[in-house]
Amino acid sequence: VDYARIYQFENWSRTASRVLRQGREAPILPGTPITLRIARVPSSVARGPLPSVVYGLLQYENKMSLLNFTISRDSEFTEPIRSKEPLVMQCGFRRYHVQPLYSQHSPRGSNNVHRFERFLRPGSVSVATVYAPVAFGSMTTTFFRERSSDQALDLVGTGKLLSCEPTRILAKRILLTGYPFKVHTRSAVVRYMFFNREDIDWFKPVKVHTKS
Repeated sequence: VDYARIYQFENWSRTASRVLRQGREAPILPGTPITLRIARVPSSVARGPLPSVVYGLLQYENKMSLLNFTISRDSEFTEPIRSKEPLVMQCGFRRYHVQPLYSQHSPRGSNNVHRFERFLRPGSVSVATVYAPVAFGSMTTTFFRERSSDQALDLVGTGKLLSCEPTRILAKRILLTGYPFKVHTRSAVVRYMFFNREDIDWFKPVKVHTKS
């Protein structure tokens, strides 16, 4: 999916409330028997052993965007799970292959910046960010890892939909090393920290500080 073409909402919370309200006000209420007429369907489908299941989509749910889910790692799954590792995600009636990026489940803040996590940590709630079709509501979600031997699914973790927000920023913590050349009270000159012009220009606006 081209990142520049994903769908973005001006106000996610307000849009979600409106779309869910419109869904509840639909002319056909839950439990109402209906008849569907579908053209150009092979007769073999009707003779199949399994019943056909039809789902309705809310407004915008046919659009692709960046979805954020809370995820709690299952206590019985002990193997490490890295960010971008392929998983199978079951979200409502939809199931698809994803490569989640994990970050801390922290307050949004003014800049919407959250710390990136290289691994899914046990015993805490993280946020998994994936490319997926738009969804609404507190939708329960389960994450599985597919075995390479027999394609069986192992439960990795569970969670729910947090937001559909492409503006969420995942910040990596990077440790830079160098040789102290001049040390002052509030600043220092450090050599051999960067070796090309591109890195120097990129780190100029970044606030770099020492541990002490």
